Amino acid sequence: MLPVLFEGEVKAVIELASFEPFSENHQIFLDQLMESIGVVLNMISANMRTEELLQELQKSNAELEAQAKELDEKAKLLEVKNKEVELASVSLEEKAEQLQLISKYKSEFLANMSHELRTPLNSLLILSKMLSENKDRNLTPEQVKFAQTVYTSGYDLLALINEILDLSKVEAGKMAIDPERYPPSGGPGLRRADLPADGRAEGARF
Repeated sequence: MLPVLFEGEVKAVIELASFEPFSENHQIFLDQLMESIGVVLNMISANMRTEELLQELQKSNAELEAQAKELDEKAKLLEVKNKEVELASVSLEEKAEQLQLISKYKSEFLANMSHELRTPLNSLLILSKMLSENKDRNLTPEQVKFAQTVYTSGYDLLALINEILDLSKVEAGKMAIDPERYPPSGGPGLRRADLPADGRAEGARF
């Protein structure tokens, strides 16, 4: 039985058989041979370990490359998302500017329209008021009632125009809102008696 040693560590054991006793030269040769075999076995073991480490390193490199590729794809996706967000932000800013411009044009249109309506409407109110008062006593009661109806309707229309203008000012942020509670009450409206004769004849319903 001959142990195969390398730096004092047993790497293997070789059993030899002979029909004759080993001489001293044989013993010296076998001892040297066992040392050489120990070196060879250690080199084989080291090479196998190196190969294992190399395979593990290659596997780790492949995993790192896959992770790096995944991170690169995520970075590109994030860049695309950032561009989409930037474009959406620009689009929202443009829409906000368009809405602001539309609101400005609408306010200007309402202001101009109200001016165009108020001028003849004020004249109509003055005239209908004078006719309803009938100071010259030259109108019939029916005509006075018609004049009163015209005045009331014109006044309601003027109030409606003012409300529309107020709403446009609120919308444009140019008017402060001070909400208050009011008890419900019947608003002013036309009565059957206020309708002209032809309106009553057609059977207008309330």
